[in-house]
Amino acid sequence: MIEIKIPIRVVSEANQRCHWATRHRRFKKQKDAVRLLLKPLIRGFSVDGKITITLTRYGKRKLDTDNLAGAFKAVRDAIAKLLGIDDGSERLVWKYEQKKGDYAIRIKIEGGEK
Repeated sequence: MIEIKIPIRVVSEANQRCHWATRHRRFKKQKDAVRLLLKPLIRGFSVDGKITITLTRYGKRKLDTDNLAGAFKAVRDAIAKLLGIDDGSERLVWKYEQKKGDYAIRIKIEGGEK
């Protein structure tokens, strides 16, 4: 199992009305943070079998479920790329949670067994 908390803020992308370049910069920062901190932990992780990834958002207010999943788009893409598996693969099970607190995310990766 791998578990890490990263002090970044993910927001509901569906509710953002911003220039495409602003969104691009936000996604890049999120992906870079995930790659930098998660890559050393994933090196010895087995990618065989089903893998469950739980993404937890910490924030001031809760998002509804569809906005919660959308907020993690860049993070999800970065994790899948590190694992070397398409993020739409049936081998990956994505779960989403949220808690009140200072802005951050927690990534928990479990499984890898056949």
